[in-house]
Amino acid sequence: MKPEDAIREILAERPSLLTEKIKNGFSLWMDSKNNGRRMRVIRINSTSSPDILETKRAETSRVERKPSLIRATWSLSETLSIIDSEIELIESNSNQPSKKLTNSKAAEEITMSGPSMANGADQVSLNKILYGPPGTGKTYSTAKLAVEICDGDAEMSREELMARYEELRRDNRICFVTFHQSYGYEDFVEGLRPELKDGQVSYRIRPGVFREICDAARLSNLVKPGLSGKPLKDRTIYKMSLGAAGTTEGHTVLQECLEKGYVLLGWGRDIDFSECDTEDAIRQKIAEERPDIKKPDSNVRFSGVFKNDVRVGDLIIVSQGNRSFRAIGEVTGEYEFLEAPVAGTYHQMRPVRWLAVLEANRSVSDIYDRGFVQSALYRLDHAGLKLDVLEGLLNEQHEANGQPFVLIIDEINRANLAKVFGELITLLEPDKREGAVNGLTVKLPYSGDDFRVPANLFVIGTMNTADRSIALLDTALRRRFEFEELQPDYDALPVEAIEGVDLRALLRAMNDRIEYLYDRDHAIGHAYFVPIKTLTDLETVFRRKVIPLLQEYFYEDWSKVCLVLNDTSGGFIASRIAIPKGLQATVDEYDLRPRYTVRPDKFEVDSYLNIYQ
Repeated sequence: MKPEDAIREILAERPSLLTEKIKNGFSLWMDSKNNGRRMRVIRINSTSSPDILETKRAETSRVERKPSLIRATWSLSETLSIIDSEIELIESNSNQPSKKLTNSKAAEEITMSGPSMANGADQVSLNKILYGPPGTGKTYSTAKLAVEICDGDAEMSREELMARYEELRRDNRICFVTFHQSYGYEDFVEGLRPELKDGQVSYRIRPGVFREICDAARLSNLVKPGLSGKPLKDRTIYKMSLGAAGTTEGHTVLQECLEKGYVLLGWGRDIDFSECDTEDAIRQKIAEERPDIKKPDSNVRFSGVFKNDVRVGDLIIVSQGNRSFRAIGEVTGEYEFLEAPVAGTYHQMRPVRWLAVLEANRSVSDIYDRGFVQSALYRLDHAGLKLDVLEGLLNEQHEANGQPFVLIIDEINRANLAKVFGELITLLEPDKREGAVNGLTVKLPYSGDDFRVPANLFVIGTMNTADRSIALLDTALRRRFEFEELQPDYDALPVEAIEGVDLRALLRAMNDRIEYLYDRDHAIGHAYFVPIKTLTDLETVFRRKVIPLLQEYFYEDWSKVCLVLNDTSGGFIASRIAIPKGLQATVDEYDLRPRYTVRPDKFEVDSYLNIYQ
């Protein structure tokens, strides 16, 4: 059963979901442009009209550009939970039993479906390679596809599309990398990198581009947006540090907390404060079990705030140094002691629900009228908080939750792919992704961390067929990717002749001869000819692009270059037979060979016409 059909089945039994007035909630509605086949989740702010359908139908054009589509398992569970809460809200004053969507058979079927990108009636594969001859627009096509994946729509001018692409790249939603012969696992996944500190060289494990974008995509799945219960103005808000900023330990602790849904405190070391309800009890516990502990007063103070002062429903802003912050969480449970520590010393734990996980650090000044104090945990002054900005930031997370990320690998066939991907090649398969039915986890060789490929990461590669045949691509990689061929698009060239020269007919005639003399993988792409406006432009393209490319294709066999250009009169290539001085005596021993040169003077119009007429 398709996800939208399963949800429609539930909604058909509970029509009140589509008509009841709900504040501060969500609603599902049918997209009329797609004949009711697509479901959307639209957030209703507290300031919005409670009548969902009447209000939001008028805003269709605004949400059309970036629809919050039910497009994958990573956002579905939260969606189902939201529907459940709406059912409870609507039926709280009735005797009708609630049908929990999250526990229904339909929901189970939805969760089993693989992640995909809704784009009209089509679905974009998680792993795709665009291949074709040079100049067929592969790089631009990847940019357009990436924007389409991220926004759901890429129908715009080239300038607008590239501007949007750059915006998404700056937001770390799109990452671009080019493979080459010396590219390796250490560049792509993780590896040791030297760094100079205090005059000494040390080696540090650094993540590669693939791990970085996987971590970014995973973070967007960890967010469960929306405050529960009291409004923001009635919340107690704390600033908390999760490990030292800029250190390996700090990175490990932060990632662990984000992925496991809790915050950790290093103060208090390995002492269990579960039975300590006062600061005095904590002090006595420390004195009994760890009398050698350094800074006992600080340990008592921070452990007391973490254990007894922080309440369920309070918010914790995770700092990144004193001038920026990285995440915001809502405390959802009481204190717990972890027997197995994280990063050596972090045993004290409080469960949280992450309301916001930011890809790039945000300035503290955005939400607070002063800088953070260098203290592990303390309560923020409500008078200094910019609650309207903070609430707006939390609201933004509804759109960010589960959003797709795109990794573009240009010239994917130029590297040693087995060396670059290593053990991660298996994890690229859709059903081996994180949260999928057969999801797999591997242990990385350098850091020893468990690693999974998130389900909302799309990998797009490009491959130049003139550089290497598709048949030589690693078999293990080929079966994990879908392939889409890009051949020269003659319709992309102008219909009108350029000063008498028909570019479409010209390019088609040359490619027909190349395919006959060589193969279709070495055609000449239309992109070379798109910028041409005058005969001068055409001559520049021929001299600097077309003729050198043909020389490379035919290994300096100029006779075949002349055949492709149908150059029977020397309009492009001049040939002559001249015996070098001193070799006249050897004429009878060797065949006379013509010597070819590109004509230095201007190419005539008739030479271009002769190619296709």
